[in-house]
Amino acid sequence: AAGTVTFAYQSGSDSEEQAVYKEVTVEKGNLTAGVTESGSVTIGTLDQTLDFSEDSSSASTQNNSSAQNSAGENATSSTSTASTLEVETVYVTAGQTVAEGDPILKLTEESVASYKKDLEEAVTEAKTAVSEAGLSAEKQKVSASYSYNLSTAEGSVAQETYKAAIKQEAVDDAQEAVDTSASLINYYQEQIDAGVDLSASLTEEQKNYDKLYTKLVAAKNNYTTKSIEAEKTLKEAELSAKNASSQYSVDVSGADNDITDAKDTLSDAEEALEAFEAAIGDDGTIYAEYTGTITDLSYEAGDTISSGATVATFSNADAVTITVSVSEEDITNIAVGDVVEIELSAYEDQTFAGEVDSIDTSSSSGSSTVSYNVTAAFAGDITGIYTDMTGNVTFISRQVTDVLYVSNKAVQFDGTTSYVKVKDADGTIRMVDVETGFSDGVNVEITSGLTEGETVLIESQVTE
Repeated sequence: AAGTVTFAYQSGSDSEEQAVYKEVTVEKGNLTAGVTESGSVTIGTLDQTLDFSEDSSSASTQNNSSAQNSAGENATSSTSTASTLEVETVYVTAGQTVAEGDPILKLTEESVASYKKDLEEAVTEAKTAVSEAGLSAEKQKVSASYSYNLSTAEGSVAQETYKAAIKQEAVDDAQEAVDTSASLINYYQEQIDAGVDLSASLTEEQKNYDKLYTKLVAAKNNYTTKSIEAEKTLKEAELSAKNASSQYSVDVSGADNDITDAKDTLSDAEEALEAFEAAIGDDGTIYAEYTGTITDLSYEAGDTISSGATVATFSNADAVTITVSVSEEDITNIAVGDVVEIELSAYEDQTFAGEVDSIDTSSSSGSSTVSYNVTAAFAGDITGIYTDMTGNVTFISRQVTDVLYVSNKAVQFDGTTSYVKVKDADGTIRMVDVETGFSDGVNVEITSGLTEGETVLIESQVTE
């Protein structure tokens, strides 16, 4: 409290000097000293989204950006429907303050019923898919079991099959026939050399030998080919038998994966239906999820809306900040989490508590100074604080709490003695010696001599 009282006295000259006193009250509170910078207020936002998709994890998101006004831009639902939701009535407007649970808008009954029907059909189709996946899995397991048994069986007789495939009876028979023909040729030649005329028989046998030799070469080539094929078949059968168990597991696992995928799809469809029913309700009314001022409303009557779209944006009481620029000389003494005091131009003699929320690491260079943006978050009641309000942030370097204090201007000095002029209730003015302590540059701590609520005078001289 402050007031002005004027006392006049006559000086020795023709002019008259008056002592003008301003009354101030001895107060109790905190005195703070530190770096003070000015800035403006920013208020964060909360988006309420209409989210009933099966892959959603939250019905709302928090950010500092404006709401998106297009119903389709934010859609995240993976359950597609042929129907759309239509807005019938909007109950609020931007700038209006609402309470949690207040109605925001209402959807048409026809669009709600149609959309719900699509979601229900999706659940039915997913259930059918689960059944079909089960049948398919059983068939796949039977096939996998058959393949396993076949591979192990072929592996067990692979050696015998290989041995049977590479028998060389045909080669042996052909070789024996060639050898016999060669013996006859030798015999005929010996008889001819002895004087017996067997030239015709020799000529005939030589022709027979050529034919038999050709058959022998063919038999050997056929044997080589069959040996290669038999060895290939052997190795394939052995490898298949060796991997039969692993292949069976892969085949069965694939069948189980199909069932799991089908069940996941069913679960998603059921969750989408449940989320839709929870978000829309029986009458198609969407209610406010927050208490606060609506800063943006995305829809009006006749608009269509889909899952994932932002319905309304609220001012976020938990994200009210003020950003100031701090010089490079002072920034090293500031850290995230430091307590600050905030004063707004709109509210004189009122101090708001806060703390440092963030410090930019990139500087903003001026003509002769380098500074850094520091953002402080308000703490406590922020009622009446609006975006772009201006004010000062004090980064506390020293503070005394719960002390008596008066204006520095009220304290006078007489040598080493400090005193103030106290005005009593009856109007009497008396001088009181005081002891002072810490000063924030405007007010000074009183450690003795005064009590809270006393009226102290600040004197100034006026000449008339």
